[in-house]
Amino acid sequence: MRREQCGSYLISASACRLPGLKWQPRLTVTRLANGRTLAKSQAFPGLSPLFESSKAATQYALDLGKQLAREQSPRLTV
Repeated sequence: MRREQCGSYLISASACRLPGLKWQPRLTVTRLANGRTLAKSQAFPGLSPLFESSKAATQYALDLGKQLAREQSPRLTV
């Protein structure tokens, strides 16, 4: 698992091994608590594409999370 802060968000990325020796990215984005708001998390299940290695799948999830946070994406509801 890799964790990285991006602005007011904590990006948690990992990978899950699937049948057939493929790896699926896993992503959770947490809005960090501050004086006015509580911490809140959002998971992104079922990400694709599938990868040959856990490292590649984890890096994909981390990059996606940072992109969502930087762009204030509408997919990010926390």
